[in-house]
Amino acid sequence: MHELSVVRALLTQLKPYGHRVIDTIRIEVGIMSCVDSDRLHFCFDMVKEEGGLADAILYIDVVPAQAECRGCGRHFAPSRPGDACPCGGYDYTLTSGRQLLLTEIGFG
Repeated sequence: MHELSVVRALLTQLKPYGHRVIDTIRIEVGIMSCVDSDRLHFCFDMVKEEGGLADAILYIDVVPAQAECRGCGRHFAPSRPGDACPCGGYDYTLTSGRQLLLTEIGFG
């Protein structure tokens, strides 16, 4: 379960703010990032007290994938890894959907 290591990395990013009360954390998780949002919530709730975040709430914004086909130039939204472009091609670049970003810290 690599979601636990993701949460621990998140706690490390929040350490510089340890002198302040953090009540909300918002992150973006792309559907192609191979990070499960439910497991991420579970792991956060399991270890948040370690980082002094006992009362903090984690909000996760799931970002859909977007891709550009190198064959036909079409922009499309694959729903999972390995999906083909509507033209049938597999040679494409993901332009979004793999991110894992800390986007907001709410202070109480």
